[in-house]
Amino acid sequence: MAAIARANRCRTVFYSKLGLLAVVGEEMDLEITELLSTSLLVQATRTMVAEGSQVTRAGTSRTRSFRQSYLVAYATRIGERLDDAGTRAHAPAEDARLLPVLAKRSRVVEETFAAMFSHTVQRSVSVTNGAGWQAGRAAADRADLTVERDAINA
Repeated sequence: MAAIARANRCRTVFYSKLGLLAVVGEEMDLEITELLSTSLLVQATRTMVAEGSQVTRAGTSRTRSFRQSYLVAYATRIGERLDDAGTRAHAPAEDARLLPVLAKRSRVVEETFAAMFSHTVQRSVSVTNGAGWQAGRAAADRADLTVERDAINA
């Protein structure tokens, strides 16, 4: 969600004790973030479950580490794809009139986020299963990143 939010000029903060994620951004950016996050979560879950249970040669389950690594890799790769798409979208051919508007929107979101969440700490996650990492990245490469505007207006 954080990678998708960042690509759409939004910011996120996770309350681990509550299992709650807050997203700050402009209304349309929030809607796109929500739609794309939901779509990608469904896609990730479907492809991850299709991988099945992961068991070592000794018969020990590795499903939890596989799935955690899978989801971290999936999210990381989706973030890379969205960053790449954002870079291409902001090529010099873009209408120069939009740049100040987008910059102002980003600045307002940053200021609002800082005012609301002044004491945030960045956390990292670890990956312990190479097969899960590879499968997650491969699934993210196949993921559909499109959001139809008609779906937003519905």
